[in-house]
Amino acid sequence: MKSVSSEEEAPSADEFWKAWHSHKEYLIRLSMIWMNISAADAEDAFSDATIRAYEKYADHAAQISNERAWFARLLHNICIDKHRANKRLKNLYEKVKEISTIDLSAYETRQLTPEGNLLNSELGLRLREAIEGLPDRLRGPVVLRLVQGEEYETIAHKLGISNDNVRKRVQQGRALLRENLEIFRG
Repeated sequence: MKSVSSEEEAPSADEFWKAWHSHKEYLIRLSMIWMNISAADAEDAFSDATIRAYEKYADHAAQISNERAWFARLLHNICIDKHRANKRLKNLYEKVKEISTIDLSAYETRQLTPEGNLLNSELGLRLREAIEGLPDRLRGPVVLRLVQGEEYETIAHKLGISNDNVRKRVQQGRALLRENLEIFRG
């Protein structure tokens, strides 16, 4: 790539896309390798790299002597970040699994008072109404995850969206439910 002096203008969006597309196949192959042949993760990493490269290209164009290497380094850094995030999520998932194996049978045998039964019934009704009031794009992931207990990967496959998108939608749904049910928090 030619060097951009301080008097010259920054490269245009068209120049970026021309450069990006000239290395696209190479970058897709790298993404597949670095993301362990996981097509979904590789696609996510490549998409993130495309956005980040587009945002940073104009600012760094003067220093780029080898576009292919610059794009590859940017993609590599994103893949490393994704691996770290996946590892953190896996560790968190393992901790949650440990917690979920606690024996709760002592709590299940306890009898509720009539008032407790009435409050639980009312809370169940309000919770159902709050879930039904969620936007469609949030309701499905929330029901599948929080009500039916489906795994994020299974939900992503069923809904045809990314795992990260499922997690974000469940998080947004929880926040709305928390907000809508604030009155019941004591």
